Amino acid sequence: MRWLALMSLAALSWPLIASAQAPAASSLTDAQRERLAQAAERFRAADTNHDGQISRAEADASLPRIAKRFDQLDADGNGQLSADEFREAMARARAQR
Repeated sequence: MRWLALMSLAALSWPLIASAQAPAASSLTDAQRERLAQAAERFRAADTNHDGQISRAEADASLPRIAKRFDQLDADGNGQLSADEFREAMARARAQR
């Protein structure tokens, strides 16, 4: 039951987390909204302990490209990737394409 409550909380809070630094939804194209939704889903899937951050072990397990650059992406050096750090990494990767 606790796991279900945590999953529900994570699912409900992600839009708030994602919108904190993201552009206003009305200024995004459908493709940009889709990419943000995909990034949010990858983040949720990788965050297996549902603490709102991705540890190195979680990245190693499900995000190999992120894991390779984990230390570079961990901007504050706390050993965790926050939603903002993850979103910034995804934006930089898209910009390099």
